[in-house]
Amino acid sequence: MSTATVAGVDFRSIRRSYAVVGVVVAFAALAGLVFLGSSEVHPHPVRTTFGLSALVAWALPLLLAPLAYLAIAGDRARGTITYHLGLPNSRASYFRGKYVTRAGVAAVTTALGVAVAFAVALATYEHAPDPGRFLALGALSTAFALAMVGVFVAVSASVAARSRAMVGVIGAYFVLSAFWVGPLPLLNLGTALDAVAALPGVALPDSTRALIGSLSPAGAYFNLLPELVWARAPGEYAALQQFAGRPDYLGYEPWFNGLVLAAWTVGAPLVGYLRFRSAELG
Repeated sequence: MSTATVAGVDFRSIRRSYAVVGVVVAFAALAGLVFLGSSEVHPHPVRTTFGLSALVAWALPLLLAPLAYLAIAGDRARGTITYHLGLPNSRASYFRGKYVTRAGVAAVTTALGVAVAFAVALATYEHAPDPGRFLALGALSTAFALAMVGVFVAVSASVAARSRAMVGVIGAYFVLSAFWVGPLPLLNLGTALDAVAALPGVALPDSTRALIGSLSPAGAYFNLLPELVWARAPGEYAALQQFAGRPDYLGYEPWFNGLVLAAWTVGAPLVGYLRFRSAELG
């Protein structure tokens, strides 16, 4: 059986799941509420895309995690994976099919959320939203979601137990998003780098900090937004102006951050498949 067949069977299974519907509806509702709650405060919708980007980085992966961590580990724990691979399916086709369905759900969830946000902004804001900015935001947010889902499916493919898959996925989310660019003042990458720089004889230039900060999907996502979504934004908003005049460091370059997102999107599933290919499934 081909990848398309595996994906089709898996899609028919997950589309009947209330969890999938709940994830899609929950993110769309949250995205709409972000804009609805700010329409009286900020006359330009572009300012509220700052809040939506935080929702994408910190909440969306948590919503997608329950759909991804059991993608393969769930079948291994139930013992049904031997059935799927005996139809016959190659391990490559099985893995690709599982990834495609989860990636599809992530893309639809993200695109619908941004579309709802645009519709709310169009109906409630003093100034009409810029379709180009929202298209760019939707594309970047979808790329980020695909990168995170790729990591989650790779974790699911690398372990045999549900509990390990859950712990691995939550750990990946915490490190790559909540810790890397998260709001916790004492538990984030900046604090860790400050601690390293405080060691005797250790120098940590700002350019190195910027480079390290760009190496996670969330870091690359936030580094792309100033150039592709917030550049030349109307209004005087401190939240957006903080990115103006950034130094010409490699870690801030759009092309480099785009490569980082692409590397996670392709590299994480590849590593997961290589581990799955050699795993004992009995």
